Amino acid sequence: MDEALTLLGLSVPDSALARRARELITDVAAPFLVNHSVRSYAWAVELARHDRLQFDPEILYVSAILHDIGLVPAYDFGGCFEVDGATAAERLVGEAGEPEARARAVFDVIALHMVDELPPDPASEVVLLWESTGTDVTGHRFADMRPAIISGLLSAYPRADFKREFTAAFVDQASRKATCRAAEMVATGILEEIAQAPFES
Repeated sequence: MDEALTLLGLSVPDSALARRARELITDVAAPFLVNHSVRSYAWAVELARHDRLQFDPEILYVSAILHDIGLVPAYDFGGCFEVDGATAAERLVGEAGEPEARARAVFDVIALHMVDELPPDPASEVVLLWESTGTDVTGHRFADMRPAIISGLLSAYPRADFKREFTAAFVDQASRKATCRAAEMVATGILEEIAQAPFES
């Protein structure tokens, strides 16, 4: 599972829960979203190395892999997509027999990944996904990534017209859910930031 990350020196949890999350997103999401999810985990691991942050690999991996599942029609429950996705992920973790605290930890990481400001004393996994999704979407903290990681990651998990596809998904969310964070981000310039991110697509 995601052997390319291991070859880049990025650890990947080898657990039934991690495999279940990876299989789910692969089954239900478009390639651009699947690759974005894997890259978000990889950028998070790289940022943890840079910032010397300790984290729970399984919670971070499952959260990263499923953080945008709320953009998939079958998991769009009508709420803000980050909360819909957090709910779906929490359910998957619970159904896998994990303790309630771990399921709730995954919910929090996903639900908070788009907030404007993080709450006081957030868990490392919350910080890392908040930062790393920004890396993949807008180039946030791109300069803190090692060149070999950047080239290897983009080769193994291509962008697949990510800017255009993700912009369309955000516009759709904003148009249907005016009170959600996605609509606020569209109104304050996220689409321009996506277009200007330091990636070809």
